[in-house]
Amino acid sequence: MGEQYLTHTDKLVNHIYWFYEDLGLKPKREHRGLSINYTSIKERRTDFLNELVNTVVSWVYNKNKSKKLLDTRFAETGDIGNAASFLTNLAYKKFRPGHPQGQFGELLLFNLIQHYYKAVPILRKQRITTSTGHERFGADAIHYKNEDNKNIIFLGESKCYKSDYKFNKAFEISLTSIVNSFTKLDEELDLYLYDDFLEQDLQEIVKKYKEGVLENVQFELICLITYNETNKISGECEDSIKENIKNIIKDRCVNFDKSKFENIESGLLKRINYIIFPIWELDKLLADFQNKVGSNETK
Repeated sequence: MGEQYLTHTDKLVNHIYWFYEDLGLKPKREHRGLSINYTSIKERRTDFLNELVNTVVSWVYNKNKSKKLLDTRFAETGDIGNAASFLTNLAYKKFRPGHPQGQFGELLLFNLIQHYYKAVPILRKQRITTSTGHERFGADAIHYKNEDNKNIIFLGESKCYKSDYKFNKAFEISLTSIVNSFTKLDEELDLYLYDDFLEQDLQEIVKKYKEGVLENVQFELICLITYNETNKISGECEDSIKENIKNIIKDRCVNFDKSKFENIESGLLKRINYIIFPIWELDKLLADFQNKVGSNETK
């Protein structure tokens, strides 16, 4: 159950370069290093951002809700373009102006967990901003899948640091945040149990978990660290550029203070998966992202 609720991620991930190895981190397991993809010597920055923004509606509304809103507007107007724009603008209104880095990272995390782990979202953007205009506190992503007769719950945290290079700080805060999200999960799931943005099947899963009757539960924790990289990329072809990016990521991870792992209980630490995503000139990319989703003060 669940894969029918996955949203489309392939077009976005086509513009992401990634590799999979332990990165010298704890736990010792395979983690992911990512960057915006290259075609020959050209960074696919514009296409990456466009495809990321194209996933906003899917972040806010599940498939059934999106179709209902689109069909209702189309019935009123008879204009599919008008209906599509209406739905997109509704989704954009969920974004708070002036906070691009958090929302950029959370949207990216929403897509990456689905693509790499095939886990459907329980938490959506609809619950991240509240009627009072304040950000909710808790996990940045909660996803679910059933595999090998196990009910796997994924908790995700995204840390996105613009401006000066702050990889170590972002990584350290990400570790603290994912532990806190795990601690508060039972309390947080109360917020989502009876809302209509959850598909009925997923409501039943959450309900069974809350009642203590969901069997064979396994937790996986995902830390996405997106940061502004300052090392210059060298390389005269696509392969050499990507090898250079890979070495930069591995170097950052190897030099991270490993004592920061010591305060995490060993059983919990073994469940953590890292996604490391350096972006060059991240400030500019975040400004472009903000311009594309607009301000909900003007929509």
